[in-house]
Amino acid sequence: MNGRFLFIVLLALAAPAIQAQQRSNPTPRNSMQDLERNRARAAGHNAQAAEYGDRQAWLDSMANLVKLRTKLAEAWQNMGMSPEGAKFVAAAYDPVMASRIHHAQIRGKSDQEIAQMMQDALKEKRYMDANQLLIDYQRQKLKLSETTASDTSR
Repeated sequence: MNGRFLFIVLLALAAPAIQAQQRSNPTPRNSMQDLERNRARAAGHNAQAAEYGDRQAWLDSMANLVKLRTKLAEAWQNMGMSPEGAKFVAAAYDPVMASRIHHAQIRGKSDQEIAQMMQDALKEKRYMDANQLLIDYQRQKLKLSETTASDTSR
């Protein structure tokens, strides 16, 4: 009986240590499943973040497009176009399309020549070209004024 009693006592003392060891070393199958679950969760989160980022970029671009078209309409009105006509022409501007079309060369041309090019585009209902000519013309004027300002400050 002493042998049995001693065995039971040793077993009772060793049981918590054996259970603790089993808990600290999870089975490889469970850790692989956990790893896969974490990867799937991360991939889902990344997909949601990318979708949100794309949606936010689209919303921002739409707001910028509205601002851009508003400024184009104002510029057309400053050049003598009616408010309705200016809005109509400005609404035809598409920045994606503008990046793909041929830009007419205006460098070295006089203001009158550029104005004639814009009028021709408007008469032919090439509003996209007219808008792009106006934008390029405004950029050229801005560059010239910056160059002139930097030359006089030297």
